[in-house]
Amino acid sequence: MTFGGTISANVLNDGVEKGNVVKPSESELLGSWEYSAENAPDKYKLGALSIFQENGENNVFVQLDEREILGEKVNLVGNTINFEVTLEGIAFTVKLTAKGEALTGTYTSADGTFEIKGARVKIM
Repeated sequence: MTFGGTISANVLNDGVEKGNVVKPSESELLGSWEYSAENAPDKYKLGALSIFQENGENNVFVQLDEREILGEKVNLVGNTINFEVTLEGIAFTVKLTAKGEALTGTYTSADGTFEIKGARVKIM
């Protein structure tokens, strides 16, 4: 009984920020994803994403070529996320939408807008 009370107290405290209650997102995007990016150089064509919440903020890590890049200007609304990443001095704007276990979207740079497709990483 004490254990359940402790968990409830911690959950409530984690959701309070400057007097406002922050509700956890119910987005299907939260979690880990593998993706393929159309028209990207071979070393960046395949990668992984981790979308998570920390301290009431939405975050995204992009795993590429043994490098992990933190997304900037992350905006998560429902099952759509927008963010920016800079790779080799080039800025990319990414927009992704989750539907069940599938991920679709685009990335945009000075070279144009291209498709991204992916799937949720399943942990066994």
